[in-house]
Amino acid sequence: MNPSQVTPRGAAPNADGSTVYRTRRDPDASATVSVVRAVAEVEDVTPGDLPVLGDVIDPEALDGVFEGDQRVGRSTARLSFDYCGYTVTVTDDVVALDVR
Repeated sequence: MNPSQVTPRGAAPNADGSTVYRTRRDPDASATVSVVRAVAEVEDVTPGDLPVLGDVIDPEALDGVFEGDQRVGRSTARLSFDYCGYTVTVTDDVVALDVR
């Protein structure tokens, strides 16, 4: 991901004081990779500098929610969890980071 893909939503913080960042998910990357890349981009660090995602969510379960073969018959999936000081929300197309 490059910096142009991470954009703040609105010019001001939300009513609750949080700032929202959104990035489009790379269709060729897993949900896990997309989350780690998005957080690393916002934090301006390399993915390896972040805490292990597996300490807060099962990466296989996260990826399983968004794998194409597993989604037959499901409505649009949306999953949220806390990671690195953000509430991360993942959908088929987007990773959003809300500052907690």
